[in-house]
Amino acid sequence: MTIPVVLMGFANDPGNHLAMLTRERKAVCSALSAYEDQRFIRVQAEPSAGLDDLFGLFNRFAGQIAIFHYGGHADGTALQLETPGGKELAHAAGLAQLMGQSAGLKLVFLNGCATRDQVKALLANGVPAVIATAVPIDDSMATEFAEQFYQSLASRKTIKEAFDAASALIASRYGETRAIGEFRGIEFGDGEADAPAPPELTWGLYTHPDHADVKQWQLPQQAENQVIVRGAALSHATTVAVNEGLIQTLFNAISPFSAEVGVLFEMAKRLGRSDLRTVRQQIIDAYPAPLGEQLRKLFSSNNVDEARLRQLVTTYDIGTRMFAFILLSQLWNARFEKHDLVTTPEQRAALLEFLELQPDSEPNFDYLQLITIIDGILSANTVEPFMELGAGLNASLAVDASNDAHRFMTEMRGELAKGAVNAAEIESFCVQAERHLGTILTDFAFIVSYKLATIKGIAITKTRHRPPEFKHRQVLLDRVTAGYIDSDEVRADFTDNESVILLKDLEDVSQYLNLTPFIIDQNALTGNENTKLFFLRGYSPADRTCHYYSIADPSDVLLISDTMDPKDQAAHLPVRSLVEEFREAVQAP
Repeated sequence: MTIPVVLMGFANDPGNHLAMLTRERKAVCSALSAYEDQRFIRVQAEPSAGLDDLFGLFNRFAGQIAIFHYGGHADGTALQLETPGGKELAHAAGLAQLMGQSAGLKLVFLNGCATRDQVKALLANGVPAVIATAVPIDDSMATEFAEQFYQSLASRKTIKEAFDAASALIASRYGETRAIGEFRGIEFGDGEADAPAPPELTWGLYTHPDHADVKQWQLPQQAENQVIVRGAALSHATTVAVNEGLIQTLFNAISPFSAEVGVLFEMAKRLGRSDLRTVRQQIIDAYPAPLGEQLRKLFSSNNVDEARLRQLVTTYDIGTRMFAFILLSQLWNARFEKHDLVTTPEQRAALLEFLELQPDSEPNFDYLQLITIIDGILSANTVEPFMELGAGLNASLAVDASNDAHRFMTEMRGELAKGAVNAAEIESFCVQAERHLGTILTDFAFIVSYKLATIKGIAITKTRHRPPEFKHRQVLLDRVTAGYIDSDEVRADFTDNESVILLKDLEDVSQYLNLTPFIIDQNALTGNENTKLFFLRGYSPADRTCHYYSIADPSDVLLISDTMDPKDQAAHLPVRSLVEEFREAVQAP
């Protein structure tokens, strides 16, 4: 099996320029980026496609091309391509022969004017499915149709479902008027720009009679070379004892960043031995509570079963989400502080995709990809990272071992989402997952240098001739084996009320990062003792509902909306306002 390729050819014409063509190319690439990042597919886009380019790419990816997409001027007999000195026509009969010889090709999408007359030749040459246009199409409309089609396809929709979604968008937005602005036809210039389009459906999905099932085809949901090793049944006699390998890995990784663990590590080196129970406790207590709680659950049992496999994956999930929320919080600060901060349309689309996640799609969202996108924004805008020790995180995540670890966890999350895992594979999967989790947490080891806390309230103390002091009612979110308590700490500086914050130094609260509304402590909102942390799961703009789930128990959900109990609204709705403010801020160019 070879990795499927989505091949895209775009061609413009300086004399009859299509202003939306670049947007279409970028939007389709962005929609498919998560699949490409996980090596499920390869996206190959040629922005100035000529005939030699297309033939060269079909030869290069022989047997791999699953979708061919064309955007540009066209008609029923040809596609208009580019040359260094101008333009050239690629005639339909020859192209149909080329594509018919491409084993593995599922769909040809001709997003130009009136391409329906090319369908017959394509189907006659064995192409399973074709999307083509019956009439001249407006440049903007063509882009919107393509955007919706590929966004739907990337949301695990079939070809038919994606086509229907794109058709519904155009019908909803344009109705039967379909006013034509800029044609994508070879023979259409400015003089005919106002010609009306027939009220019939502009696009059509055509399938070969022998390939009717192609309408149910979806983008692959796993990589060609999956990282999960199957059929490698292990026995306890031949494997490292449960948890011991992970504990040793984390002991080595975090000792440079934690004073307590560092002392224990040096003592172990000097004595040539260590107390596993003490080491385990120190590791758990070194991490911020969201990760520390997951490690405590993981280390509390030596059973090798599906529950352990799920906990290994959950620990990975919590870790990547927490890091994503830290970077999202800094991005919001940077947007507020740097009015000239620049983001690309693709980056804004990725941020919006996260914000508008729904509970059924959120478990499949790639938080590590979100981390790399935000890190790229901050780096491109020369924003100093709040966590200086994590400045090289993107580079470390790019190495093969880390990439494989991430892919394994992503694939295993998908396996678990489908239901029970083959019992014969459980032990092997647990061993693989434990090793990969150790790699990811090693990359994130620097997090133990920072302190997480909930600030419930701040009171000002000021006496004559003395500077003000600020009494923080707080809960330190670390040392999870000792439990949590509310305490009052008097500081010379102040932070933010009713917030979960990340601190560089407990003695200097002037340097903090507010993680709310991505991480909230419900007890800070309600005034209760101790802590109850929730992670943001998504936001529904239609009904203005924020979806949260408890870190301690993911089945415990919190919905912040206008329909919640009136006595809870005053405490919780300010959180929704923060989510909406962030949503508005990150959509600005």
